[in-house]
Amino acid sequence: MKAYLKDQIGMILFFYSQIVLVMIVARLASGIDGEAISNNNLVYMLVIVTFFLIIYHIYRYNKFRDIYRHTVEEESESAWLPEPPDQLTSQLKEHYEKQYHSYKQQVEKLHAEKRQENIFMQQWIHQMKTPLSVLGLTLEKEQENLPADLKQSMEEELDRIKHGLQLALYQSRLQQFERDFHVEKIYLNEHIRSLIQEYKSNFIRNRVYPKIEIDQDLFVYSDQKWLGFVLEQIINNAIKYASQTNSQITFSTDNWYGAVQLSISDQGIGIPQQDLTRIFDPFFTGENGRHYRESTGMGLFLAKQICDALDHRLEVISEVEKGTTISIEFNPS
Repeated sequence: MKAYLKDQIGMILFFYSQIVLVMIVARLASGIDGEAISNNNLVYMLVIVTFFLIIYHIYRYNKFRDIYRHTVEEESESAWLPEPPDQLTSQLKEHYEKQYHSYKQQVEKLHAEKRQENIFMQQWIHQMKTPLSVLGLTLEKEQENLPADLKQSMEEELDRIKHGLQLALYQSRLQQFERDFHVEKIYLNEHIRSLIQEYKSNFIRNRVYPKIEIDQDLFVYSDQKWLGFVLEQIINNAIKYASQTNSQITFSTDNWYGAVQLSISDQGIGIPQQDLTRIFDPFFTGENGRHYRESTGMGLFLAKQICDALDHRLEVISEVEKGTTISIEFNPS
């Protein structure tokens, strides 16, 4: 009702201004003729006009009531606009429905193209893994016949390609995250040891060594695959920026009011203070990225996106020349 009155207030004021004008003219005209209209008659005329005006607006409000009261609460797409009360509103509704269906078709087309693009990307990535595996096996087979520097360089390039494919794969999967995750109990000690085993050659090659300070019985609830990807990005960065330092990467946990916090600390070059606020931005490599050409700026960005989707909190504390600590806080189940 308030919305209707707000729409009609201008017309009502204009209507009464015309009535007052007519009454003034009638009063003046009757005075000239010598028979003045009494005030009682003028009030009576005003009451009669007001009565019929109220009747008219009650009728009109009832016609438009569904529109004024309408809210989009129904799931039916056809319920987005009620039945029109007059020809003008009917034409407007027809126009809006055409626009809506055109928009809907365009959105569905874009979604279909995006799905097709994701399918192609995932298939291509899986196809690329086969030749990479063959190259890895060939390198392992011929390692005795290769100079140490060449072998190390080839291993690093293979690892870089694998890491890039992994980033692309999870970026593609992230578009349909809600269909591709399963929360389960994960024992952190066991999970991290399996990841370290996968990165064993990388640790050795870069002369960085893992240290686990996690209770074997400690567990959290998360998705094992997505959490594994997040930890891989953190481990990869820790190894890269602490390379050739003969230092340790420490995996430890704390308990904050029932929430488990997993911390991964390195003794590498650290992150400059001015870069800390932007390390989760896509493609941001910062000061360190200028010295490490393999930096993509996507690892921590995807890690942050995944942690947000899993309702985990990701934090970074760092000091130049002293190292970096990245923490994941798991909410209590």
